[in-house]
Amino acid sequence: MSKVVLITGGSSGIGKSIGEYPIQKGMKVFGTSRNPKNYNASKFPLLALDVADVNSISKCIATVIEEEGKIDVVINNKNRSS
Repeated sequence: MSKVVLITGGSSGIGKSIGEYPIQKGMKVFGTSRNPKNYNASKFPLLALDVADVNSISKCIATVIEEEGKIDVVINNKNRSS
C-alpha cells in the first residue's frame, strides 16, 4: 500500500511542485486550495481547504480518509496570512 500525502497550498507554485516528487515515488498525493475550481488540473487532485476553518479542515481530512483510508504525510505549505 502506497503512502498518502496531503499538501496544503498545493494548487500552484512550490506546493504544486512539491506534490510531483512523491508521485514519482509511487505515492498518492492530494493538494488543497481554498478555491480548487480556480486552478487547472494538476498531476494530483485538489481538495477545498481553508486552514483557518475547522469545518473545512475536518471535511478535507474526511475526504482523504474516505478515499484512501489514511493520511501518512502532511506538508503544510500554506499559512493563513497569504
